[in-house]
Amino acid sequence: MTKTDDFILAVAQAIERFDHTDGPYILLDAINRIMPFNLAMSAVYRKDTAPVYIADTFKNIQAKRALEHYFEGTYILNPVYNAYLGGLKTGIYRITELAPDAYFSSDHYKHLNVHRHEDEELGYRTYGWPAGMEELIVAIELPEGDMAEISLSRKVSQGGFSDLHIQTVSSIAPIIYALYRRIWQHVKKAERQDTEILTFDYLLNGFCQDTLSPREREVTHLILKGHSSESIGYNLGISIATVKTHRKNLYAKLGLSTQQELFSLFLKSIQKRTGQRSPDPSYDELNKN
Repeated sequence: MTKTDDFILAVAQAIERFDHTDGPYILLDAINRIMPFNLAMSAVYRKDTAPVYIADTFKNIQAKRALEHYFEGTYILNPVYNAYLGGLKTGIYRITELAPDAYFSSDHYKHLNVHRHEDEELGYRTYGWPAGMEELIVAIELPEGDMAEISLSRKVSQGGFSDLHIQTVSSIAPIIYALYRRIWQHVKKAERQDTEILTFDYLLNGFCQDTLSPREREVTHLILKGHSSESIGYNLGISIATVKTHRKNLYAKLGLSTQQELFSLFLKSIQKRTGQRSPDPSYDELNKN
């Protein structure tokens, strides 16, 4: 039996089970049969609430804890989530294609339960998240402005995802999109969980709103999302000199002198607002290779 035959059989089973709790897992299994991966995670993003967990293939307790941290708050730093807020379309993407230009050097990834790792694609990972992975994203637009993410991870030591891998998953993408939308219809109908509003824009909306001007808050928003001065100027339609002036003024108003202090202040405001705990130092030890 060929990989294609395996995939077709798994898809047929997923179609039959789309309205059962194991439907998303059968879909992941179908993808794995035609394009092997080491790990997968799926979530649905919504503009006004925290993400909805759908499925994962993580095995160990540290990785499961990392998922908890992700859904508690570190998702607001995820390039996929921020690309979704910016109008991401259905498609197959390498994670690095979705990151802003200053993403890899931003200090805020030292905080909010994330840890710097220079050998990671994005320069960081959530505490407990499996190390040494290359990530491929299947993004699926859903009704009412929602978006699904299927994150597929493959070990860098195994070569990560080649162009051939991407061609393979692209060839079956229409089937994945259609089936996932059916799965989401069922999940959404059955959903009974209360979701706390924790979008990035929501969290930022109350950050120093009595201190900063509207334009300074826009600049702050983009700084915290990892954009450079050049990118901020492009996004807001202002000169780099004006961006630097806004930076200087907002730092002065907040009594700060560095970008890292701005990130720390924002982190404190999130912890106060959400009750999120600080990172557990033991995760560093747990994730040593």
